[in-house]
Amino acid sequence: MNGPSLLTGLAVCGSCGAGMTRSGTRRGAKVYTYYSCAACQQKGKSVCKGRHVPVALLDTQVIEGLKQKLFTAERMGKLLSGLLQRNAARDATVVERRRVLEAERNEVRTKLDRLYHAIENGAIELDDDIKGRIGSLKDRRDVIEASLTRITQNIGAAPGLDDERIAKFSDLMQRQLVSGDMKTRKAYLASVINRIEVDDHVIRIFGRRGALADAVSGRNSPTANVRSSVRKWCARNDSNVRPSDS
Repeated sequence: MNGPSLLTGLAVCGSCGAGMTRSGTRRGAKVYTYYSCAACQQKGKSVCKGRHVPVALLDTQVIEGLKQKLFTAERMGKLLSGLLQRNAARDATVVERRRVLEAERNEVRTKLDRLYHAIENGAIELDDDIKGRIGSLKDRRDVIEASLTRITQNIGAAPGLDDERIAKFSDLMQRQLVSGDMKTRKAYLASVINRIEVDDHVIRIFGRRGALADAVSGRNSPTANVRSSVRKWCARNDSNVRPSDS
């Protein structure tokens, strides 16, 4: 009974932290499949009392909980509100930095033009001091232009995190979790979820705001299955699928 299951690799036993693996039993012609504590399965109840949750039941509870309590534009907007504010402040800082650099570059260009004009008109001689001055201005101009290039590249490489992107991503996740194939659904879940703790009466879903923000903004494609090590949000799901306030 080790076929593919949606939550293997994410679901862990709430008692011992071991992974929940797929197991099953056959009763006549009917096969029943479960997520079971691997520690209990492999080492016995002296290690962990274990638990067995029907695959279809746990899959449904997790997916419905995520659809209702995480992957909505309103909920994700609240989770990412701090990042939205920081991004806005960062963007303002970048714009101001670019403005300062552009003004300094224009000033350096003007000084170089004046020197060239003075040399051409014979107002000053092209001696070693003037050559050194021209060299210093050129060096400064090159440094400024390199900095402006980096700023422009960074702006282009980091898609914004705004309400429209959040709404589109929440809609995408809703659709993929319902209609995507197994591999795609697992990849989308793994892109934003760290682990799913399965206890007797509650399911706790842990994730990361940073990973969620990266997926929303497009910096990390969900299908790339990129993870972060920092836990930033947690949704606790019971029969009423209530998330925590974190």
